[in-house]
Amino acid sequence: MYQSLKLILLVVFLAGCAKNNPYGVVYVEGMVTCDGVPVTGVHVTFTSAAKDGNSAGGLTDYSGKYKLTTSGADYGTGVMPALYNVTLSKFEIEGSNLNDEDYKKQIGDRQPNIIHIIPEKYSYTETSDIEPVKVENGKKNVFNFSISTK
Repeated sequence: MYQSLKLILLVVFLAGCAKNNPYGVVYVEGMVTCDGVPVTGVHVTFTSAAKDGNSAGGLTDYSGKYKLTTSGADYGTGVMPALYNVTLSKFEIEGSNLNDEDYKKQIGDRQPNIIHIIPEKYSYTETSDIEPVKVENGKKNVFNFSISTK
């Protein structure tokens, strides 16, 4: 009896540790390069081309690689199969590296500037030249994006 109880508790515990994939998402990964060089810290966003609200995002690592995550699902589990518009952005806020005193001296009461590390056009579906991508069940969904500053 005691062994059966331990086994049941173990099964319940392991089930609770399973990956959280409530939406049937598909794993998606890829790489972002700019002028042929991998870029760290790029926000990669997939937004449904059908405007049905599905979206997922990821952040590139030191080697320019990303994994998509849908809100509410575990990190890196992916996105629901569909056609997606892709945006890429990396920017800094002027003065964000300053302490409070230096920030007040440099910025004062004005709005700080946004400094785009990769071209701003990739931040918006309307201005980006990145073609929509189709995420599919049962396929290897690897999407690499090679962008240019020129």
